[in-house]
Parts: sequence; structure tokens; C-alpha cells
Amino acid sequence: FALKGWRDAKIENAAIFLHGDTATTTGNVILTDKDGNVTKVDKTWTFLKDADGTMRIMAHHSSLPYAPAPSPVTKEEALAAQIGWGQALVNIATIYDDKGYEAAKAAAEQVIVDGYGYQIAPVLFKPTLTTGDQVFRTTREGALSYFVGGNPKYPNDGGFALKGWRNCQIDNAAIFLEGNTGTSVGNVILTDKDGNVTKVDKTWTFLKDADGKMRIMAHHSSLPYLPASTSVLSEDEVLAAQKGWGDALVDIATTFDTKGLPAAKKLAGEIIDAAYAYQYGPVLFKPTLATGDQTFRTTREGALAYFVGDDAKYPNDGGFALKGWRDVKIENSAVRIDGNTAQTMGWVIITDKDGNVTKVDKTWTFFKDAEGAVRIVSHHSSLPYTPAPAPAAAPAPAAVASAPSAPVAQTITTTIAVETSVAFGAGLVVGGLVGHFW
Repeated sequence: FALKGWRDAKIENAAIFLHGDTATTTGNVILTDKDGNVTKVDKTWTFLKDADGTMRIMAHHSSLPYAPAPSPVTKEEALAAQIGWGQALVNIATIYDDKGYEAAKAAAEQVIVDGYGYQIAPVLFKPTLTTGDQVFRTTREGALSYFVGGNPKYPNDGGFALKGWRNCQIDNAAIFLEGNTGTSVGNVILTDKDGNVTKVDKTWTFLKDADGKMRIMAHHSSLPYLPASTSVLSEDEVLAAQKGWGDALVDIATTFDTKGLPAAKKLAGEIIDAAYAYQYGPVLFKPTLATGDQTFRTTREGALAYFVGDDAKYPNDGGFALKGWRDVKIENSAVRIDGNTAQTMGWVIITDKDGNVTKVDKTWTFFKDAEGAVRIVSHHSSLPYTPAPAPAAAPAPAAVASAPSAPVAQTITTTIAVETSVAFGAGLVVGGLVGHFW
């Protein structure tokens, strides 16, 4: 028992009885091991002061606290525990953004103490983003490192709870209740502050402890399985995806004109989720009218701001999709298909409600995901290149008559003066030519 890595012992006496050369105590002993796991036992000692004045233990009774069978777990309790986990994750992320790392770490420590069962036994915790010999986090220390990082023992932990989460939605496939435990399996959908969505497969087992508190005893999380796509993109699918993008642009513009910005913004968000691949990672989106350090819109938030504006983080975005577009025509220069991806290059010709036409150069890369949806993973758009106008031709040098007194020298001097004046007037640099002439 003494070899279990104990690092701290705290004694909380309920009472001490003194009688002559003996003393009896009863209370709790709280032991903490090197991994932060806590064990609490009920303890009674009787001490005797011997003839030499040494205190000796004459009676020592130790037992685990009595745990009466708790009431069965209800579905409502299981759902409340899930919601509590999601709210705690969002809370840690928000604290990190508002108050910094130390405050977020303190919040995470409290969540683990209150929500997990490490004080009862090792927790069967397999996080989403762990690998190698640190996949499983059965200790409190390992769980804390996964959520907030900062532990050199776990160098690959970046702090999952620090990734700017702002919303957590839980979709259960099923919940199994048995006595004081409940097990759930389903999806957890997380949305960060940039609007990016992450979906994970999740299994939890909750235990209702002796105090009636729901604690996580098993937690398995993984990214959804994506089988290698055996579906090859067809040209018809590519052309349909292009047409869908054009139709969507017109729909957003028309919705804005008829129903206002909130409706147009909602529609634009739905279109981005359906047509782009931000749920899989950054999209290589370079819009036509973006500039400076906001040229590239690799996040959903940046894309939405470009299309409909209304985001203080992107002050230059006026809402490209709100410009009254009524028709989109696509003229491909070429379409290249490679398995479940395709690249297109050509022109997009857009006509607004006043008949004004805008033509842009457009390159898209489409990806067909495991569910057969064709999504944009790269989108580069630019105004056609307009070469600078050719410079005006310089007028021919004026004829100069030679002076009879110095024919050669006068001719050379006058010609150089005229050529230099003409060249500078035309905006050309001819000094080098004149110098070479000399």
C-alpha cells in the first residue's frame, strides 16, 4: 500500500478522545498520489504514550467510506451531465481568450475535479487528438494536459479546450441506463469563434457517486471515419457545382433585396456550409475584392464576411454577394479531373439588376467527400489583367541647318539638345543613349 506513489497526506479529525496515557482519534485521511489521484479513507487510531514518552499506535482501523447504493441514473441526469461538459469546454475556451492561460488552467482543473471520477478510480479517457504511447489519459494529470497543454511530459498537447470554442451541440444516437451508470454514444458538434465546425464521435459512461453527483468514468472521442473515396468526379458534377455556386450568389443578392441583411446572411452561411469544405479544414479562398492582410479567407468567418459584410473584424468588406446580381455565366477554359478532385479555370461573367456586367478570372478546386457532396476546397478569383497603355511615339527630331562658321560642331550640339528635349517630353529616358553618342 505504501508503494502506490503517495505524495501528500491530509488528516481531518472528526474528534479526539484523551484518557490518561492514551488518545483515540477518528476522522478521514486524504491521500494524493504522484498523478494527482485522491483516495479518502475513514481512519481510527488509538495512541499510547509509553514509559519513554514515545507515542505508539496500539489500534489502527482503516476502511473505505461506506457508499450506499445511489438512486438509478435517469435519462435527464445523463443529458444534463453531457450539457454540463459542453458548457464547461466553452467556458474554458472563453476564459482563455478573455483572461489568459493561468485562469483557463484553473477552470479546467475544477472541471476535472467536479466532472470526472479520477478520485474514484482511473478514468477510461481516450481523447480525440492524442497519439502514440500517450493516447489514453487515465490520470488526472494527463487529462488536464490534454485540455490546456503546458505540461512538458505531454509535448504534443496543444490544449484542446483553448481552441476558441463558442458552442457545443450533442446529438445522441442512444443512451443506455443501468443502475447508477449511464452510457451514451453519438456526435458532439463544436463551433469555434471563427465559425469553423468540428464534429467528433463520442462515447461517455457516467457514474452517479455516493453524493449523487454524475461523474465521467469513461470518455472515448474520435474523428469520424472517412473511407477513401472510390467515387470519381464527373465533368457533369463539376459543371453542376459551378452552376450551383452561381445560382447561390444570385439567391443571396435577391434575398438581400427582398428580405434584408439578416435573411441574406443566414442564407449565405447555409450556402457556405453546403458548398465549401471549411468543416474539413482551411479553404484556400482568395476573393476578388480582398486586400492587405485579409486577402485570404481560409476560415468560414472570413468567407461569410466577404460575401455579406456585417463583421467588424473585416471593415473593408461591403458584401460582394449583396451587389444586386441577377445572372451568372461560367465559361471554362479547361476542366481537369483527378479522381475525387477537379480543377477548373476560366471566366465568370456576372450581371447585376441594372444590367452592369462584371467579368472575373476564376480558378476552383472541387473535392467529392465521402458522402458524395462536391465541395470547394480552393477558390481564387481576380479581375482580368489590364496591361498599361503603350507609351506615345516620340516625334522626329527637327531639322537643323548647319552654321557655315562651324558646321560639324554646331550640328552635333543642336541635335543633342533637340533629342534630349523631345525625349524628356515623351517621358523616356534617353540620357544613356545621348551619353553613349558622346
